[in-house]
Formats: sequence, C-alpha cells, structure tokens
Amino acid sequence: MILVRDEFQCKMGGAHVAVERIKAQADLLEQQDVIKRARVLTDLSGRFETVIFEAEVESLDAYFAMMRAAFANPEIQARSAALGEMPQQSGSRTFYTIEATYELA
Repeated sequence: MILVRDEFQCKMGGAHVAVERIKAQADLLEQQDVIKRARVLTDLSGRFETVIFEAEVESLDAYFAMMRAAFANPEIQARSAALGEMPQQSGSRTFYTIEATYELA
C-alpha cells in the first residue's frame, strides 16, 4: 500500500477555507475505487496554516490514472471552479510505502 501525502501551506487564515473545500468534494471519494482511505489534517504545531490530505492507494499507476481522469472531467472542473481558488501559497506531494499498520484500542 502507498501513502500519498499532499501538504498545503496556506495564506494566513486560509487553512479552514482549504479544509472546507476538501470536505466539499469528499463525495467524489465514494465515486472511485483507487483511494482506499483518506484523511485531512491541520497543524497543531510547526508551520502555521498547514493542511495535509493523506490518501492510501494500492498502486501509483492507478493513482495517476485516476488523477488524469479527474483533471480531464468537465464536471469535476466545474465543481472545483465553483468552490474558488485554494488559499495555499505552496504545496508538495510525497509518496511513502506503508510497511506496517497497527490498529490499537
């Protein structure tokens, strides 16, 4: 399993806007079968106004194919445009191999 981690450094006061924009498109996660688990995180320490979107996928090939299809989809483009521009100043995407997962009670 692969962890895809998108980190957005938002303008001051923009983190909550970015979170709401991501949440507004969460229903799209149910319309695909590539992302198996996803979550949105915000900073408690470190750089202010940081928003992270993490997604678990089985294959990078499937992930990139899904992303290409999403960016080419006019419906998704229209939804994104209606939500407005993301308030980030910068961002990055990293990929990690998930070596082990522990669900602890």
